[in-house]
Amino acid sequence: MTIAPWRTAASSPTTDPIRPADRRPGLSGDDLLEVARELSRSLEPWPGADAPAERCWRIVEVTDRFEAWEVAWPVGGAIEFHDHGDSSGAVVVTSGRLVETSLRVGSDGRPVASTAQLPTDGHVVFGPGHVHDIVNGGPAPARSIHVYSPALETMTFFDRRDGHGLVPVRTEHYRDGVLVP
Repeated sequence: MTIAPWRTAASSPTTDPIRPADRRPGLSGDDLLEVARELSRSLEPWPGADAPAERCWRIVEVTDRFEAWEVAWPVGGAIEFHDHGDSSGAVVVTSGRLVETSLRVGSDGRPVASTAQLPTDGHVVFGPGHVHDIVNGGPAPARSIHVYSPALETMTFFDRRDGHGLVPVRTEHYRDGVLVP
């Protein structure tokens, strides 16, 4: 698998040895959303995904430009505040409903939260540095498609601390959708 790094106008093959010229640029938010919507229409859930005991996932497609995951959420299932490293992403809810709370650092250095209700077919698109959590508040299990470009390599998790803003507490590393110890 080739992992396609995110490119900026400032990066070039001659000045950026970490981003070789033969790798393709990451997908735009619109493209990520299109891939996620198409997968949400075409994928059948795996056995047990409609009634998971805990939040679980599987990789459903990998290309040189993106990686797609299907996530199953039990009622009450959640993931704490995190980012997606250098990856941009799109999430589409395929069944049930989820709530996304995103955080950004305000001009005073404190976290500013905004919440989005994500019913079936609801979505969120984000770029690198986006910090959010997702929760299934019920009343039924939910499933969602997550598409990342480039492929997800890290997730840093954060605490909100009074007087300190967002504080990173750990970073997890992934390869092919698997947590690397």
